[in-house]
Amino acid sequence: MSEPPLMSKKVNKSNSDEIKRDRWFPDFISQLNADHFMLVTNAVSEDTKKFYDALFDEDEATMSKLVRQKSSMSFIKKLIYDYLGELKQRSTPARLALSLSDSKILVWAEVENDDEAAEDALLLAEAKINADYSQYGFYVDSIILEKRDKISTPPSHFQTII
Repeated sequence: MSEPPLMSKKVNKSNSDEIKRDRWFPDFISQLNADHFMLVTNAVSEDTKKFYDALFDEDEATMSKLVRQKSSMSFIKKLIYDYLGELKQRSTPARLALSLSDSKILVWAEVENDDEAAEDALLLAEAKINADYSQYGFYVDSIILEKRDKISTPPSHFQTII
């Protein structure tokens, strides 16, 4: 008599989790040993040194700050990639510039005059990204202009993409 399909899936998942754990710990220890060697020989990046200094000093505030910065950059990279993917599927504005903060991407977009489809595409892309990322505290906020507005991108805040 064979196991019920549900029971078989639980056993396979359990085995898979065990395999992951058995691989993860040795890899983690190897990485720690590599970092130790690089710290001793002063061959680590400044960011890695700051991380370990905070860890050694049990400086929770600095640790939290460093982890927050790292996680923010991870989310922001993914958010920008997803946002540009959404625009690519829908419509591309005539000009596009982005400004980054800790938790928000400001979008400066210029569309052709009376191009409602491009404006809608920008708003839908913003809504989709905000729906996906707001639960993590990250947002897109758009400024949409038409060419006839003749307003240039603020150079000190935005990086031109298109």
